[in-house]
Amino acid sequence: AAFVDPLKRHQDNLAGTHGNTQVPKMVGSAARYLYTGDGGDLLAASFFWDTVVQHHTYATGGHGMNEYFGRPDELGARVDGRTSESCNVYNMLKLTRLLFAVYPDPHYADFLERALFDHVLGSIDPEDGRMCYMVPVGRAVQREYQDMFRSFTCCVGSGMENHALHGLGIYYESGDKLWINIYAPSTAEWTQAGARLKMETDFPEGESVKISLTMEKPRDFVLALRRPWWATRDFLVKINGQPLPPEALAPPSKSNNPQYAFAEKAKEKTSYYVEIKRQWKTGDVVELTLPKVLHLEPAPDDPTIVAIMWGPLVLAGDLGPERERPRRAEGAQPASKPAEPRPAAPVLVAAPRPVNEWVKPVADKPGIFRIIGVGRTLTNPETITEVDLVPFYRLHRRTYSGYWDYISEQEWAKRLAAHRAAEERKKAIEAATLVLFQPGDTKAEQEFNFQAGEKIVAARVMGRNSRRGPTWFSFDLPTQGATSLVLFVTYYTDERQPEMRFDILAEGQKVSEEKVERVASPRFVEKEYPLPVNLVQGKTKITIGFQAQAGSEIAPVVEVRLLRK
Repeated sequence: AAFVDPLKRHQDNLAGTHGNTQVPKMVGSAARYLYTGDGGDLLAASFFWDTVVQHHTYATGGHGMNEYFGRPDELGARVDGRTSESCNVYNMLKLTRLLFAVYPDPHYADFLERALFDHVLGSIDPEDGRMCYMVPVGRAVQREYQDMFRSFTCCVGSGMENHALHGLGIYYESGDKLWINIYAPSTAEWTQAGARLKMETDFPEGESVKISLTMEKPRDFVLALRRPWWATRDFLVKINGQPLPPEALAPPSKSNNPQYAFAEKAKEKTSYYVEIKRQWKTGDVVELTLPKVLHLEPAPDDPTIVAIMWGPLVLAGDLGPERERPRRAEGAQPASKPAEPRPAAPVLVAAPRPVNEWVKPVADKPGIFRIIGVGRTLTNPETITEVDLVPFYRLHRRTYSGYWDYISEQEWAKRLAAHRAAEERKKAIEAATLVLFQPGDTKAEQEFNFQAGEKIVAARVMGRNSRRGPTWFSFDLPTQGATSLVLFVTYYTDERQPEMRFDILAEGQKVSEEKVERVASPRFVEKEYPLPVNLVQGKTKITIGFQAQAGSEIAPVVEVRLLRK
């Protein structure tokens, strides 16, 4: 009730909640409406769907970071990391199919197409059938395949179901009307109408669809073909070889009233149905042409973070083989072996040029494109980097980018200057470092006498080890005879906790209080704490501790350095 009741009032209360705990509730709410007729159940489920799809969803149809919802329309800073859990998409598709059955709106079918052809098809390794826990969408990321003999997350179970349900949602029927939502090779037995349909298509890479009908006897009914919003003006429908006239392909009535100008413009991003009413007979053939064009889909809050789209397909940049992941040892400790460094994701210095000026198709390779002349990296700024683009669902066992930085030459110059300044600062910190300790690293914790209270957990955040929890932990750092020292700590902000309050201790004495607050996008933050000389003088090592304040916890501590002041 705490979650569902606000949704009935159309209040978005998703931020900070666990994604796949909430979506199944809404599937149940929609199903309950069918049995009880309680309008509140349908209000909650449909508002939830609208909110997730229109304000929390990435270009691939997935949502969430580290399994949790963020704030609405704040996606630009949340595209990197562990995004798009597969269970969430599985249950969103279940909810989508149910809501379409209640109210056949093409916007539901738009999501069905996007989530199916981008996320779902991309969530299974075509070579050995491994399922993906996460199917990340960000820059220089890779998929989280599940080793079936070592890990069996919920996404393995729902993943098996996902790939047995591809046919659900392609066709719907009611009375004398048949809807076709998804263009995929399939057959349908419409028993009530005595009709059998066979769909043949080379979609999604191709653009041709052929639907053949076999009838027990001639019959009148309406065939409703979804015209996708991404299909260009060359969209075409033929019946028995004869093209339908342009007026038959036009969207529903347009209004000349200027008050509705915004609503009419919004229709440009929503599909509609071309309804063909006639007497159908055996041998009738319907053919469609579904032309796709390149376009950019920016994050709602940041036009410089974009996905490159080809029709409904996200094009992912191939950045090379996937990196080896360190295996987690038995128990709670993460593996001590560090992960391989991520390759640099090129920045696209192309704004405001249109995408078809710098993304070109590769000859004789349908669906393959190449970014030409605009890719730059901060580590090698003088070199132009060209990247192959592949439909997102086909790019397996590779490091890839689903989103990109799309900026101007002026912004590039600013970023390059900031990067060089940060590199100089990093060198200064390295030069001043006496000792470096990385919490969560098994070998380092043994070396530095790590001690901890209850519920102190090890966790990986953005590819790095950390320690966090609601009690305390401590470790010993050698001073190397220095007395003027600064404790330099790297924390990770957390989207789940509004704020985390804790004390920093040296030799059992509090030297500072800290508060790490939740931000729109979790990130690493650095803090400095000068250590009192009297606590260090005459000692070869110093015990550093973190103590959670009452009712709160210690933020994830990723790295601790002892610096010369």
